[in-house]
Amino acid sequence: MGVSITYRVDRAGSSCGIPLQEREPDSGFWTDSTWLEHRISPADRVSFTKARSAGRHDAVAELDWVCATAAFAAFLDAGRPGVPLFVNMDPGTLGTSCPPDLSPVNERALRELNVVLEITERVIDNPAALLRSVVAARQARSRVALDDVGVNPASISMMSVVCPDVIKLDRGITQSRTPSWARNYVINAVLSEAQLTGAAVLCEGIETPEHLETARAMGATLGQGWLFGRPGPLPQVVDVSARLLPRVKPYPEAARTPFEAVRAEARVSRMTLPMLASMTGMLEDVALHTDAAHLLFATLPATAQLDDETRLTYTHIAQRGVIMAVFGSQPLSFFGAGVQAVPLSQDDPVAAERTVITVGSYFAAALIASPVEPDCPGAVEPPLYYVVLTYDRKLVIEALHTLFDPMPPMIAQ
Repeated sequence: MGVSITYRVDRAGSSCGIPLQEREPDSGFWTDSTWLEHRISPADRVSFTKARSAGRHDAVAELDWVCATAAFAAFLDAGRPGVPLFVNMDPGTLGTSCPPDLSPVNERALRELNVVLEITERVIDNPAALLRSVVAARQARSRVALDDVGVNPASISMMSVVCPDVIKLDRGITQSRTPSWARNYVINAVLSEAQLTGAAVLCEGIETPEHLETARAMGATLGQGWLFGRPGPLPQVVDVSARLLPRVKPYPEAARTPFEAVRAEARVSRMTLPMLASMTGMLEDVALHTDAAHLLFATLPATAQLDDETRLTYTHIAQRGVIMAVFGSQPLSFFGAGVQAVPLSQDDPVAAERTVITVGSYFAAALIASPVEPDCPGAVEPPLYYVVLTYDRKLVIEALHTLFDPMPPMIAQ
């Protein structure tokens, strides 16, 4: 069996890319069976869903790399260097190394092809590995697409973190027959992000003229679905769109700590510890009592008092479905279920700062404090902090990026 394709088209109807994706067997497994037979015996072959359910992360990654390599090999053989090639991969795979015997094909493809790496958002449990893979893809001149946006609420938050070049609305959004608050929420969040960054919006699941009109009405400039063509062999000629896919400017990665990321771009104030605690509670309440926050990260210096109120607050925030992580150099084991505790070494510069960062679809805020060195060392005086409070989404995300690197895979809630 050869590699099968479907088309992605722009508003004018021209092809803007060809996706070569892994699918479950009952919906068509779009890859080259000779690669699968070579790598996996028939007795051991499992679907992605079964492998994931069984906890066989090695099998999921293996299948992902095999399928991606098959797609690359077919496209290289077809001689289509200018046509964007969308390759769909699981976030967990992006934290693994490509098998050595597949590396030559993958490295050649990244050099010669116009690759768009599609990140599926079903489970994003290792943000650090995900961001490293996104950075590596962009360094190789690949674009990044966030797939199936709208299936999982976490994808709305990760949209700003990943900063994709293409945002793909799930087919359920495109094909919904009746408007709903949840659907409109996703559409507005995607359009807001696209306007902020310049990303392209693509609607999946366009199978009828009505779906196409819906996609256009939602502001999408790209479409994907059987209305434009069923899966089939690679064609000899592709009518490529004159519209180039965008390249979104990624966030800078130079800062080591949240305070370093924002101090030059935001107003810095001086505050005492009681004032700082009051403002910290203000942002925590957003995550605790509203639906505006999908993620909250906090850093606690060694001098912070870890009391029951802090523990209960962060535990309740996690129980509301917010991605909750606490960073610190002191023992953090007393936090409740769902709170990701990230240990820091005492010499880590992040460990000296007090930070609360919260991000949602429309809301983003960061309160970041760095201690002021006393004028007279050894003198007994109330501690002071340089403090930045910002609601600038760009600055908030830049600060957030500095906290992803030390994170291990996240706890399954």
